[in-house]
Amino acid sequence: MLDLGRGSGIWAVTLANRGWQVAGVDFVSKALGRARERAREAGVEVRLIEGDVTALRATDVGSDFRFLLDFGLFHGLTDEQREAMGREVSAVAAPGATMLMLAWAPARRRLLPRGASRRDIEAAYPAWKVIDEEALVGEPRAPKYVRKAEPRFYRLRRE
Repeated sequence: MLDLGRGSGIWAVTLANRGWQVAGVDFVSKALGRARERAREAGVEVRLIEGDVTALRATDVGSDFRFLLDFGLFHGLTDEQREAMGREVSAVAAPGATMLMLAWAPARRRLLPRGASRRDIEAAYPAWKVIDEEALVGEPRAPKYVRKAEPRFYRLRRE
């Protein structure tokens, strides 16, 4: 599986603990360092790559991923970056792959991510179909600003 914009590795390590072969890509070296530390502490192997999701094929990330995870990356990108990300993710995903994406509802938020609609996702991922959409509700540990952003999970399938 490929963890896009992996951050500190929480989900990459969680899935590796459950037996997944995991690759994670992020362009922030400090976040990758924390992800490496988290994987080492958990005793799991996670392949971490410093790279840009809008240029995945230029990295050593690999290909034919059957499961991809975007836990809040896409919704903060510009339109051009979203289009490039959709193209690059499609290029490294296996036919029939599944992607789980978390995105905030579109809104003006000063310094926080602008969010993304289902239409935005479909425009950036024309080779994919949104097969499920569900609001993230009842997460009391999430900060108030996250709950107010109306986060939604989208499940996409590559056709």
